[in-house]
Amino acid sequence: MLPRLLALTLAVAPLTIDRAAAFCWFGCPDPTEAHARQIFDNLLKQRFDKPAKVLSFKQTMTERLEMHATGEKGFELFFNASVQFPEGANLECKPDDAGKFPEGCSPSKHYVTAPRGSDPKGKQYVAPGETVLFDEEYRFYADGDGWKGPDGVTYKQ
Repeated sequence: MLPRLLALTLAVAPLTIDRAAAFCWFGCPDPTEAHARQIFDNLLKQRFDKPAKVLSFKQTMTERLEMHATGEKGFELFFNASVQFPEGANLECKPDDAGKFPEGCSPSKHYVTAPRGSDPKGKQYVAPGETVLFDEEYRFYADGDGWKGPDGVTYKQ
């Protein structure tokens, strides 16, 4: 009886799994620190209008995810980075003498490259020569035989 039940379960299982997500979940390697660093470089250029020098970048933790409502597979990679802005960045967002920021600029000193709903909205001013610390996580989603990063690119090994 047990062997028949097992055989039936194994026969039906492929019909209930999203094959693209399953392939990645079981068949493709997890996103790496190098993938996160590449995404960080891409998004840094989008969020800040001046050249930046990454002084350090270190993965701190990873976690596999499964979205219960959709069954979609995900992966989170947490990291810390230190970035120097020799020329500053988003200089049009410098606060006035009263400390008021121009419209469309954020006064937040919580810097992120891939903002979520609660993260700062708008451009963030960085003074020339300032070093900014980033403490972030990137969420990847299974995409065929790779993982789609927050920059919209699918990363494969």
